[in-house]
Amino acid sequence: MISVLLPSRGRPGPLAESVASLRDLADDRTRVEVLVAADPDDPATARATRDCGATLWRAPERFGYARLHEYVNALARQAGGQWLLLWNDDARMRTRGWDSRVLEAPPGVLWPEANGYTAENTFPIVHRAVVDRIGHVSLSPHYDSWLHDIAEQAGVHHRVDVEVLHDRFDFTGGHNDRTWRETRQQQRTAEFHSPDMVAARRRDADLLRSAPLV
Repeated sequence: MISVLLPSRGRPGPLAESVASLRDLADDRTRVEVLVAADPDDPATARATRDCGATLWRAPERFGYARLHEYVNALARQAGGQWLLLWNDDARMRTRGWDSRVLEAPPGVLWPEANGYTAENTFPIVHRAVVDRIGHVSLSPHYDSWLHDIAEQAGVHHRVDVEVLHDRFDFTGGHNDRTWRETRQQQRTAEFHSPDMVAARRRDADLLRSAPLV
């Protein structure tokens, strides 16, 4: 099974479209588990989650983008899949049979293509063995960069022939909404590059190198 980890806020319509793209293009939609994290003050997201047949996890409080990794780490603890796909409500799957391609890949962190941009792994697909080994998905809200970095250091970063459309305002002009603006206001890029965070990623990479992933 593949577990999709999807924090969402204030976008019930796009959330439903995003989930539908994953299921409609899967070879076997029964092996795609979708888990959505919603804030306690966002009932529209909770309703949309139930309406599209996904599993809802309500955060005990609103974490916001600055604590985005806390949503993802909580969802990972609930997930039952062998693989964990880090996903957004402004993302759309573009590859038919994407689930089969993921399940055939070696353990590690998989790197799909998003918007033709090849410099960063925006939607990492993480084997359960990685999360079990390091004890979390990420310690930073920039969890895509976190996973990209540690997997590159450990030599377990693999390309997968899967394409994603990231319908984000600065890429496509889409979703120019309150959620987008709040995300921009809460960026913590400087903290990601702090000595403590660099050391933490090095520890994660060392753990991944300590033994083969199975």
